[in-house]
Amino acid sequence: MFTLTNIIILVVTSIISGTLNGVVGMATLALYPAMLYVGIEPITANVTITVGLLFSDASAVLSSRKELKADVPETIKVSALVTFGSLFGSIILLYSSTESFKKVVPIIILFSGILMALPKKHSSAGKVKTWVKLVSIIALAAVGVYEGYFGAGTGVLLTAVLSRITTAPYAEYNATRNMAALCADILSVIIFIFTIPIDWLVVPIIAVGLFLGGYLGPIVVRFIPSKVMQYGISIFAIIVSLYLGYQAFF
Repeated sequence: MFTLTNIIILVVTSIISGTLNGVVGMATLALYPAMLYVGIEPITANVTITVGLLFSDASAVLSSRKELKADVPETIKVSALVTFGSLFGSIILLYSSTESFKKVVPIIILFSGILMALPKKHSSAGKVKTWVKLVSIIALAAVGVYEGYFGAGTGVLLTAVLSRITTAPYAEYNATRNMAALCADILSVIIFIFTIPIDWLVVPIIAVGLFLGGYLGPIVVRFIPSKVMQYGISIFAIIVSLYLGYQAFF
């Protein structure tokens, strides 16, 4: 497994994945196939990536300090709900089969892509409606469950939910997403360390690339208009979901 070629594949993929993680949180979608390619078992690959993502999450939060100051209460609320849900998702993972991963991910990503493309309808004062806030609480907790369960596509799903419940620019709610991801991943890793095999030899290989990419992602976001990010991610998510769906069902 640990040939020079495989190590190079993991390093390059981890840099790309780290950048994607900082931009929209789609790191697992890029790194997961690479982990399988070099011979790592699906569930082991999943939890090993989660450990590596701690480095990407931390660097993304570090790079997003400016945006995080914009709405601290919202960041705390989102992080708490997602982390709470992640606890249950991690427990579900302990009793899941490998095959279930392949079929649920494309559906989640397709839903996220469509959700991001839909126009937002806020009140005339620019505030989010009360019923939307209530639904958002349930949605954020549900995203957390999925985060703890698998992780692939969680970033774009959380981004899609946040895009519906906030009037803030993309860079700001992306920073909130990065913080929520860090909190949820910390909890998941603590659980996984004691319950599921982690490939600790792979962790340092992917950690450096994920850290570098994670720091770069939020910087890139600052220079791209919110609408471009929103619809670009939507299109990308739909394309990825169709590709993964074809692999899973055909």
